[in-house]
Amino acid sequence: MFNKDNHANPGERVVFETRPRFLANLKSTILKFIILIIIFYYFRTIIAAAITLQEYTVQMAQLPVIQATFYLLLLIIILLVMSILFDIVSWRQKKYQLTNQRVIIQKGIIRRKRSYIHHTKIQDIDIYQGVIDRILSAGDVEIYGGHDSTNIILEDIPNPREVEDMIDRVMMGEEVGFKPQRNKTPERSIIEEYDQKFKR
Repeated sequence: MFNKDNHANPGERVVFETRPRFLANLKSTILKFIILIIIFYYFRTIIAAAITLQEYTVQMAQLPVIQATFYLLLLIIILLVMSILFDIVSWRQKKYQLTNQRVIIQKGIIRRKRSYIHHTKIQDIDIYQGVIDRILSAGDVEIYGGHDSTNIILEDIPNPREVEDMIDRVMMGEEVGFKPQRNKTPERSIIEEYDQKFKR
Protein backbone atom coordinates (compact mmCIF):
# COMPACT_ATOMS: atom_id res chain seq x y z
CA MET A 1 0.00 0.00 0.00
CA PHE A 2 2.85 2.39 0.84
CA ASN A 3 6.00 3.07 -1.04
CA LYS A 4 9.22 2.48 0.84
CA ASP A 5 10.00 5.35 3.16
CA ASN A 6 13.15 7.04 1.90
CA HIS A 7 13.49 8.95 5.17
CA ALA A 8 13.21 5.88 7.41
CA ASN A 9 15.44 5.79 10.45
CA PRO A 10 17.96 2.95 10.91
CA GLY A 11 16.21 -0.13 12.28
CA GLU A 12 12.76 1.30 11.62
CA ARG A 13 10.15 -1.28 10.66
CA VAL A 14 6.54 -0.91 9.58
CA VAL A 15 4.02 -2.31 12.08
CA PHE A 16 0.75 -1.16 10.54
CA GLU A 17 -0.37 0.86 7.52
CA THR A 18 -3.77 1.98 6.30
CA ARG A 19 -5.77 4.90 4.91
CA PRO A 20 -9.03 6.48 6.16
CA ARG A 21 -12.23 4.42 6.02
CA PHE A 22 -13.73 5.21 2.60
CA LEU A 23 -17.35 5.94 3.57
CA ALA A 24 -16.44 7.74 6.81
CA ASN A 25 -13.90 9.99 5.11
CA LEU A 26 -16.14 10.81 2.15
CA LYS A 27 -19.39 11.74 3.91
CA SER A 28 -19.54 15.12 2.12
CA THR A 29 -18.72 13.38 -1.17
CA ILE A 30 -21.72 11.08 -0.74
CA LEU A 31 -23.92 14.17 -0.20
CA LYS A 32 -22.53 15.72 -3.41
CA PHE A 33 -23.25 12.48 -5.28
CA ILE A 34 -26.87 12.48 -4.02
CA ILE A 35 -27.29 16.11 -5.17
CA LEU A 36 -25.87 15.12 -8.57
CA ILE A 37 -28.39 12.28 -8.92
CA ILE A 38 -31.26 14.65 -7.94
CA ILE A 39 -30.16 17.17 -10.59
CA PHE A 40 -30.03 14.45 -13.27
CA TYR A 41 -33.42 13.09 -12.20
CA TYR A 42 -35.16 16.50 -12.23
CA PHE A 43 -33.18 17.96 -15.16
CA ARG A 44 -36.09 17.84 -17.63
CA THR A 45 -38.54 19.14 -15.00
CA ILE A 46 -36.30 22.13 -14.25
CA ILE A 47 -35.86 22.90 -17.97
CA ALA A 48 -39.65 22.59 -18.47
CA ALA A 49 -40.18 25.06 -15.61
CA ALA A 50 -37.64 27.39 -17.25
CA ILE A 51 -39.57 27.20 -20.56
CA THR A 52 -42.79 28.11 -18.74
CA LEU A 53 -41.04 30.98 -16.97
CA GLN A 54 -39.57 32.12 -20.30
CA GLU A 55 -43.07 32.54 -21.74
CA TYR A 56 -44.01 34.91 -18.89
CA THR A 57 -40.75 36.88 -18.97
CA VAL A 58 -40.94 37.46 -22.75
CA GLN A 59 -43.93 39.74 -22.18
CA MET A 60 -41.97 41.88 -19.69
CA ALA A 61 -38.37 41.57 -20.91
CA GLN A 62 -36.27 39.52 -23.27
CA LEU A 63 -34.44 37.35 -20.70
CA PRO A 64 -32.74 34.11 -21.82
CA VAL A 65 -34.16 32.03 -18.94
CA ILE A 66 -33.88 28.64 -20.71
CA GLN A 67 -30.26 29.13 -21.75
CA ALA A 68 -29.30 30.55 -18.35
CA THR A 69 -30.96 27.63 -16.52
CA PHE A 70 -29.34 25.05 -18.82
CA TYR A 71 -25.83 26.51 -18.44
CA LEU A 72 -26.27 26.94 -14.70
CA LEU A 73 -27.28 23.26 -14.29
CA LEU A 74 -24.39 22.22 -16.53
CA LEU A 75 -21.95 24.29 -14.46
CA ILE A 76 -23.25 22.79 -11.19
CA ILE A 77 -22.93 19.25 -12.62
CA ILE A 78 -19.34 19.88 -13.78
CA LEU A 79 -18.35 21.40 -10.42
CA LEU A 80 -19.93 18.50 -8.49
CA VAL A 81 -18.21 15.87 -10.65
CA MET A 82 -14.83 17.63 -10.30
CA SER A 83 -15.32 17.98 -6.55
CA ILE A 84 -16.22 14.27 -6.18
CA LEU A 85 -13.16 13.22 -8.21
CA PHE A 86 -10.95 15.55 -6.15
CA ASP A 87 -12.30 14.07 -2.89
CA ILE A 88 -11.64 10.50 -4.06
CA VAL A 89 -8.10 11.31 -5.21
CA SER A 90 -7.46 13.13 -1.90
CA TRP A 91 -8.63 10.04 -0.02
CA ARG A 92 -6.31 7.84 -2.10
CA GLN A 93 -3.35 10.08 -1.28
CA LYS A 94 -4.00 10.12 2.47
CA LYS A 95 -2.02 7.37 4.21
CA TYR A 96 -1.26 6.44 7.81
CA GLN A 97 1.74 4.43 8.88
CA LEU A 98 2.77 3.09 12.27
CA THR A 99 6.38 1.99 12.69
CA ASN A 100 8.30 0.78 15.70
CA GLN A 101 9.59 4.35 16.15
CA ARG A 102 6.89 6.80 15.06
CA VAL A 103 3.39 7.50 13.70
CA ILE A 104 3.41 8.99 10.16
CA ILE A 105 0.72 10.82 8.16
CA GLN A 106 1.06 11.46 4.42
CA LYS A 107 -1.49 13.51 2.47
CA GLY A 108 -1.92 16.01 -0.34
CA ILE A 109 -2.32 15.88 -4.11
CA ILE A 110 -0.45 18.85 -5.55
CA ARG A 111 1.39 19.79 -2.39
CA ARG A 112 2.44 16.70 -0.48
CA LYS A 113 2.50 16.98 3.31
CA ARG A 114 4.21 14.48 5.59
CA SER A 115 4.04 14.75 9.36
CA TYR A 116 4.99 12.36 12.13
CA ILE A 117 5.50 12.03 15.85
CA HIS A 118 8.02 9.79 17.60
CA HIS A 119 6.73 7.34 20.20
CA THR A 120 9.02 8.91 22.80
CA LYS A 121 7.22 12.26 22.34
CA ILE A 122 3.66 10.89 22.72
CA GLN A 123 1.99 12.13 25.92
CA ASP A 124 -1.65 11.18 25.38
CA ILE A 125 -4.08 9.68 22.84
CA ASP A 126 -7.75 10.62 22.39
CA ILE A 127 -10.40 8.90 20.25
CA TYR A 128 -13.40 10.71 18.75
CA GLN A 129 -16.32 8.77 17.25
CA GLY A 130 -19.68 10.04 16.08
CA VAL A 131 -22.77 7.89 15.55
CA ILE A 132 -21.98 7.26 11.87
CA ASP A 133 -18.34 6.59 12.73
CA ARG A 134 -19.35 3.90 15.24
CA ILE A 135 -21.57 2.25 12.61
CA LEU A 136 -18.69 2.28 10.11
CA SER A 137 -16.09 1.20 12.73
CA ALA A 138 -14.10 4.38 12.13
CA GLY A 139 -13.02 7.42 14.12
CA ASP A 140 -10.39 10.07 14.72
CA VAL A 141 -7.30 9.25 16.77
CA GLU A 142 -5.63 12.40 18.09
CA ILE A 143 -2.08 11.94 19.34
CA TYR A 144 -0.64 14.63 21.62
CA GLY A 145 3.08 15.33 21.81
CA GLY A 146 5.09 17.14 24.44
CA HIS A 147 4.05 20.56 23.13
CA ASP A 148 0.67 21.97 22.05
CA SER A 149 1.70 22.25 18.39
CA THR A 150 2.97 18.67 18.03
CA ASN A 151 -0.37 16.84 18.04
CA ILE A 152 -1.42 14.91 14.92
CA ILE A 153 -4.83 13.49 13.97
CA LEU A 154 -5.47 10.21 12.16
CA GLU A 155 -8.85 11.10 10.63
CA ASP A 156 -11.52 8.45 10.00
CA ILE A 157 -9.09 5.62 10.67
CA PRO A 158 -10.57 2.08 10.68
CA ASN A 159 -10.94 0.46 14.12
CA PRO A 160 -9.51 3.40 16.12
CA ARG A 161 -9.45 1.55 19.46
CA GLU A 162 -7.37 -1.24 17.96
CA VAL A 163 -4.97 1.36 16.53
CA GLU A 164 -4.73 3.06 19.93
CA ASP A 165 -3.99 -0.29 21.56
CA MET A 166 -1.37 -1.05 18.90
CA ILE A 167 0.38 2.30 19.50
CA ASP A 168 0.38 1.67 23.27
CA ARG A 169 1.89 -1.79 22.78
CA VAL A 170 4.58 -0.51 20.41
CA MET A 171 5.44 2.24 22.90
CA MET A 172 5.86 -0.47 25.55
CA GLY A 173 8.34 -2.22 23.28
CA GLU A 174 6.19 -5.13 22.12
CA GLU A 175 6.90 -6.63 18.71
CA VAL A 176 3.47 -5.85 17.27
CA GLY A 177 2.75 -6.98 13.72
CA PHE A 178 6.17 -8.45 13.14
CA LYS A 179 6.24 -11.97 11.85
CA PRO A 180 8.75 -14.02 13.84
CA GLN A 181 11.29 -15.74 11.63
CA ARG A 182 11.00 -19.49 11.83
CA ASN A 183 14.09 -21.55 12.34
CA LYS A 184 14.62 -23.18 9.02
CA THR A 185 15.76 -26.76 9.17
CA PRO A 186 18.57 -27.30 6.70
CA GLU A 187 17.44 -29.26 3.68
CA ARG A 188 19.21 -32.59 3.16
CA SER A 189 20.15 -33.91 -0.22
CA ILE A 190 18.73 -37.18 -1.59
CA ILE A 191 22.07 -38.98 -0.99
CA GLU A 192 22.07 -37.94 2.67
CA GLU A 193 18.49 -39.19 3.07
CA TYR A 194 19.39 -42.58 1.56
CA ASP A 195 22.49 -42.79 3.78
CA GLN A 196 20.34 -42.07 6.81
CA LYS A 197 17.82 -44.73 5.73
CA PHE A 198 20.48 -47.44 5.15
CA LYS A 199 22.28 -46.68 8.41
CA ARG A 200 19.13 -47.74 10.25
